[in-house]
Amino acid sequence: MTDLAGIAPAFSFVVDKDFVASASDYRPQEFGNAVLVMTGTSFSLRFERDRGLVFVDAGNDAVGWHKLEYVLEFVDSSVTQQQFGDPPGLAIMANLLQLNWDGVVNLFSDQQEISQLQAFAKQKSAGLLSKLFNCPVHPSNKRR
Repeated sequence: MTDLAGIAPAFSFVVDKDFVASASDYRPQEFGNAVLVMTGTSFSLRFERDRGLVFVDAGNDAVGWHKLEYVLEFVDSSVTQQQFGDPPGLAIMANLLQLNWDGVVNLFSDQQEISQLQAFAKQKSAGLLSKLFNCPVHPSNKRR
């Protein structure tokens, strides 16, 4: 069993916000890879440890999952990718989530905002792929 203290202790504050573990998977034979989903009222957090790196997504199966970094950038325009580090630091993401908690809750409570987040995340992903593979972003994926 994977627990929050074992995969992302910086996010332990979500337990005080009534988040509960709803799914977990631990595979010691696969470099200790693990998945933990912490479910809250308006959104959930999914933690994925892959070969020692931990990735955090926010959302749920109904509205989709989005990189927490994108969610935080979306709700607070002063947040930049550079703040997270490479790879993104869990303590930094947890701190920014605490600071922007109400904005994230409101985001996942509003279908129009979720649609805008989906477009924002698509644009961010296209930009990342463009950088990784050194190819231009298709005009239909550029932000207007």
